[in-house]
Amino acid sequence: MISLFISFFYFIKLFLKKQEIDVVFYYPKHFNRGVDCQNLFLNPLFESCKKHNISYLVFEEPDRKSDKKRHKNSIPFDFPFYLIILLRKFGFKDKYSANILSFILLRNLKFKNVIVLSQSMIEFFRGLNKEAEIFDLQHGIIYSNKESYISDGKASSNISDNNVQLLLFGHGFKEILGVSDKTNYYKKNTNVIGVAISKYFRHFNPNRLVLITLQITEDHTENQNQDMLDEIIRIVDSNEKLNFYIRNHPRFNNCIDISELEKKTYKAPESLMECFALCSIHITSYSTTTFECAEFGIPTIFLKSIKEDFNMFETDFKYPFDIEILDVIKDYNNYSDEVISWRKKYYSDYDEDKFISLLK
Repeated sequence: MISLFISFFYFIKLFLKKQEIDVVFYYPKHFNRGVDCQNLFLNPLFESCKKHNISYLVFEEPDRKSDKKRHKNSIPFDFPFYLIILLRKFGFKDKYSANILSFILLRNLKFKNVIVLSQSMIEFFRGLNKEAEIFDLQHGIIYSNKESYISDGKASSNISDNNVQLLLFGHGFKEILGVSDKTNYYKKNTNVIGVAISKYFRHFNPNRLVLITLQITEDHTENQNQDMLDEIIRIVDSNEKLNFYIRNHPRFNNCIDISELEKKTYKAPESLMECFALCSIHITSYSTTTFECAEFGIPTIFLKSIKEDFNMFETDFKYPFDIEILDVIKDYNNYSDEVISWRKKYYSDYDEDKFISLLK
């Protein structure tokens, strides 16, 4: 409620006074996954804008399903967001809502570029400014049949109809999109800017601490979620000499009861970096964390329960091995070297000059 009031007064003030900005950043608040609620995806871009004297605003979308706190330097977008939701209920598409709000609320907001996460509100921002450059910053894995990016062999309409460019982690993802998109939209509208490398450390030996990144969300059927849970519990029960730390997906909303698993495991640290420093082995179904673990030489064991429907790490990403926990423990250094080498195709070093050159 406090965020709603802060948002209301900010946009009322904006209605009365013109504000010209180079870049608008927009994202749902569940992406605040770093220390002090930092947005780890956008932080390098914020720093680049500061360094090059590029003005920017950070709008944060509310998310009632997430308990993530607001970032202290963001502006709550709550007031316009709930107006947009209300207008949707009356049948207004986001581009028409933009026309309405640009007249009654946002007429004094002028911007040249918009950078969003998870394709959030891109139709709305296109409606606000038909000439702006709109970028969707990659935040997770992109594979050949991911409907939010590829549908029926062409770029998704949400991307192409709004003339959105993608900012990608590495050339491997650009290659996947280029091959999958028969319209060639992505060959012209994808840009590899890389990711910032963390303070580097590496695991050289298995410490018998295992990170499990859960994929239990409403994205799956109840049976799929239950199958994943049952398989994880079997793994935990059959490896009594190991300690397991579980990390819920950001969109986990208690869609199934995981209390039995919680009794058998430890809660993972909130910070991903702490998780990587703590654990030397990773288990998941198909989490993006697989790539992040690989940066530190942490091998991933893939669950089998929903592999038939989610096998992109085998078909698209060509993960270098498919093994069990005991295999990793026996030959840890070899598997660690392999994942570090494999990751480089998909995650390039952050290219600040490339990012700056794309802005209007």
